[in-house]
Amino acid sequence: VRRLLATEDARHLDDISSWADAHRKEMKGTGGWHYVDIPLHATGYEASRDCRDDNCVVAQLVHFTRVLADRKASDAKRLEALKWVVHMVGDIHQPLHAEDDNDKGGNTVQLQYFGQGTNLHAVWDSRIIEHQLHVHLGPNYSFDHPLMRRHAAAIDADITQAERDAWAPAGMLDHLQARVIAWANASHQIARDVAYADLPKKRKRGWAEAYQRKAWPVVRKQVQRGGVRLAELLNEVLR
Repeated sequence: VRRLLATEDARHLDDISSWADAHRKEMKGTGGWHYVDIPLHATGYEASRDCRDDNCVVAQLVHFTRVLADRKASDAKRLEALKWVVHMVGDIHQPLHAEDDNDKGGNTVQLQYFGQGTNLHAVWDSRIIEHQLHVHLGPNYSFDHPLMRRHAAAIDADITQAERDAWAPAGMLDHLQARVIAWANASHQIARDVAYADLPKKRKRGWAEAYQRKAWPVVRKQVQRGGVRLAELLNEVLR
């Protein structure tokens, strides 16, 4: 990882974690790679319905993992694959990246969150984390790296060994597609059972505070799961 990152003067994975978003407009045809539109009330992922022409995060995460694992590929191609793998593992653990209710994954669900106009997708993308940790996402998905590393270290320290073993058992590469589908299905269930179920139809004063209290522990746990799984995936791919 360090060797690949050094080819672009980067040092840490968080230096490249937002690359796929920051360059999304110039990479035509990659928009669908960030999510999978599983119908909100469906029981789970179906490739023929949700990922036609492999245009979804499930198929592309598997693809770029294989590119990263290919030691015959150029460093440039493997670095690009690393950027996608890091980003996609994050995206697939974001519940609103694994559902659609004819609302573009919550993007058309307009609301006020703690007094600011936004939408449901953005709440789960960033607003819940920003509000809880008192951080702010800047232009082109930039952020305060030292501050976020401190928050990440604290969140990581709370993960038990039993949780690590359960979330990311060895042998991930042997069953990669099945694992990735399971991650997408789990995120989809959270979207259905928490993100939408706990969103009041009539949003009275104080609703955001109540929603935040329910949503933050879920988001935090998804961040932990994603980190542990990314670590295991990279260990197996690059060892």
